[in-house]
Amino acid sequence: MKFSENSERLERWITRVVLLFFVAITIYPIVFVTINSLKSTDEFYANVWALPKAIHWSNYSEAWFDAKIGQYFTNSTIVVVIAVLIISVFGVMAGYALGRLNLPYAEAILLFFLAMKMVPHESLVMPLYLMMSRMGIIGEHISLILPYAGWGLPIAVYILKNYFQSIPNSLLEAARIDGASEWLSFRKIMVPLAMPAIATVIIFNFVSLWGELLWATVALSTATMKTLPLGIIVFQSEFATDWGPLSAAICMVMLPLVLVFLFMQKYFVQGITAGANKG
Repeated sequence: MKFSENSERLERWITRVVLLFFVAITIYPIVFVTINSLKSTDEFYANVWALPKAIHWSNYSEAWFDAKIGQYFTNSTIVVVIAVLIISVFGVMAGYALGRLNLPYAEAILLFFLAMKMVPHESLVMPLYLMMSRMGIIGEHISLILPYAGWGLPIAVYILKNYFQSIPNSLLEAARIDGASEWLSFRKIMVPLAMPAIATVIIFNFVSLWGELLWATVALSTATMKTLPLGIIVFQSEFATDWGPLSAAICMVMLPLVLVFLFMQKYFVQGITAGANKG
């Protein structure tokens, strides 16, 4: 018995050490770039590991205005927020229909969605470009929003379908007995209960689309329409030796990702677990 207790205690400590190690290697780059965003370029070259001798907030204003990071930030926000909103709305409706409405061939439809996700994005670049050129929308925000929404929908439908299936039937049956329509039951009961899964979908898609570069490079040709990943590349090519503003720009890129996760983390694990239990 004592040996078993010691073994469990050792296992817990090993788990904690491993988790702390992964937390450290995750947080360290964020701390490193934040510290260097407050230094002058001379301080950076003098000692890249040292704390700043004076706080240079001007790095942020230089990156935001002079390097046009503010404009790129606005473009990325418009594109990603609209794309994630489309993914969430249509993913919720499709997931509910496939999971709760007893549609014929629901599993085959879901497999079709997942098969589309398995197609490499690189193989879609040329046909997408040709199609959108003929539509006359290449170089506009819509040329990013539509492909982003299409790429994010399959996994969103999969997660939400499995989550809706995990909700007890008794809740819907009680609502129907009370006279609630299918739409009212969906809107007032199922959607609020599915918030963990919806938050998971939002986090996954926001993180992946915020840093998307390949299709943005092809679709956006004008500087006024560039998103943040393209803006950072331009920044690096024009201000490669100005490490303070460059680090400040990287911090501004990371901030929305951190905020989205912090606000939705309480739903995240719930949504992942429910989405993985079925299907």
